[in-house]
Amino acid sequence: MLQNQAEKEGTITRVALYCRVSTTEQGLEGHSLEAQEAVMYKHCIERGYTVQEVYVDAGISGKEMTKRHALQRLLHDAEEQQFDLVLVWKLSRMGRNLKDVLEIVERLGKQQIGFLSLSEQFDTSTPSGRFMFQQMASFNEYERNIIAENVKLTMTKLAQDGHWTGNQVLGYDNARSEDGKGTLTINEIEAAIIRLIFQQALEGKGYRSIANHMNQQGYRTKKGNTFSAVAIKDILRNPVYQGKIRYNRYENWANARRKGLSDDVFLVQGQHPAIISEADWKQVAALLDLQSKQPAWNRQGSNVLTGLLRCPQCGAPMAASNVTNTLKDGTKKRIRYYSCSQFRNKGARVCSANSIRADVAEKRVRERFAAYISQPRLLQQLSERLESQHSIYLENWQRQEEQVEAKQADLERQYEQITTILIETPELADDLSPRLRQIRQEQASLRAQLQQLDAKRKQHHTKPSLTSLEALFDLLHGVMKNQEKQALKAIYRLFIARIDWNKAENTLHVELNIDQATFQHLFVQEEEVRSIPERASSLRLLEKALPISVRI
Repeated sequence: MLQNQAEKEGTITRVALYCRVSTTEQGLEGHSLEAQEAVMYKHCIERGYTVQEVYVDAGISGKEMTKRHALQRLLHDAEEQQFDLVLVWKLSRMGRNLKDVLEIVERLGKQQIGFLSLSEQFDTSTPSGRFMFQQMASFNEYERNIIAENVKLTMTKLAQDGHWTGNQVLGYDNARSEDGKGTLTINEIEAAIIRLIFQQALEGKGYRSIANHMNQQGYRTKKGNTFSAVAIKDILRNPVYQGKIRYNRYENWANARRKGLSDDVFLVQGQHPAIISEADWKQVAALLDLQSKQPAWNRQGSNVLTGLLRCPQCGAPMAASNVTNTLKDGTKKRIRYYSCSQFRNKGARVCSANSIRADVAEKRVRERFAAYISQPRLLQQLSERLESQHSIYLENWQRQEEQVEAKQADLERQYEQITTILIETPELADDLSPRLRQIRQEQASLRAQLQQLDAKRKQHHTKPSLTSLEALFDLLHGVMKNQEKQALKAIYRLFIARIDWNKAENTLHVELNIDQATFQHLFVQEEEVRSIPERASSLRLLEKALPISVRI
């Protein structure tokens, strides 16, 4: 029994009862709040104590003190000397963290308030009693860690099977499948909001622009709040909307929050229906990836070389500006120039203007690009190079897959060996059981890696064809002929890595990036009829999967 000397002398009369039960324990016999309270009341009646207050934390984990409101109220009342003894049914009810339990007992002791647990027979007024108390509190912390590990294993297995284990998400309602496992059902009213957000992203709008539009139209989040740029980003980046389950994205969320990114994230096909097609989701993801690599002033406006053209002195991107010159006859002429962004932002001590007339630079790049894509043997050469790169990537993925499978086989052998040892010597269970759980976790992670590798292979299983390249280059020729600036800018952003200007020689060198993903995803919506400028301005790039760098 945990008690102080005052109780031995019979001077304690006012008692505070503390009851706690977690969600998972509510159905266990003897753990219910009513059962705890009844046992403690009986103890007080037998000894003539007066129950001053009953503090109850229902359905709350013992992991963190700050989230248990009744406990916080109890500690506050202790400072007000409203009772002489805190009584719990079991030490684990006060907390499963050794540091927290010791802190609580210490705070009570400073107020000359006793602490009594009915289930453990320790006396904290003696050195041996305090030692046993600490050992018991340490065991409770160990038990909590084991419970947490088991829960994580269960949740991981559910997620790997495609079941939903998260909280509420806009566009869906949480539900249970026929076997009682978590899943999602489409909330059609909210799903319309999700589709609108993705549609605006496909039109090239950014996070803030979409948030402003949604708020102006009166739309709200799942919790009834206005949309923020962060909320829009989370929605557009969430694979749940294409019918996938992403799990283990963060570790130690309670303390690290979004900074606790996990290295063991896995993505699997979910059991729930998709709101957004896989093609649209990938197009949005590709567009967002492309935008995130470039500053806003590079993506906006009609200056087609902004951010691509590089300063000949410092290598920084060049941005466009207008200069008004007064001619001899008094008329004013407005001329566009590209100049160093470092000079414009930080001044002459960092770099020089290094200006070049925008119309001259844009004409040269357009002519170079048009000449390049008009080469007779270009299509055949690119097709051969892409096919070679495609084979290399498939071989790499196959090699990675074989390595993962070898690790899986080794882990399975370890599991069988340990299981055999436990059958022969069961007394080693406490020592070897944690390793068995660790092996199962590692195997789950490897299975997720295999799924991701398989998805990559399926995504790029088709070799690049000459027909696809021809269709792509037909589109490019149409855009170059049309010369609509937004369409040109979309083309340049997709195909041009950078443009280096040699000021001394007055020459421009254009570096291209052409890859399989470029033409593989240009025609995802083949049946949708759009004009050439519209198609060019909505180009999507899934990822730089098979890069080919060309200098022209």
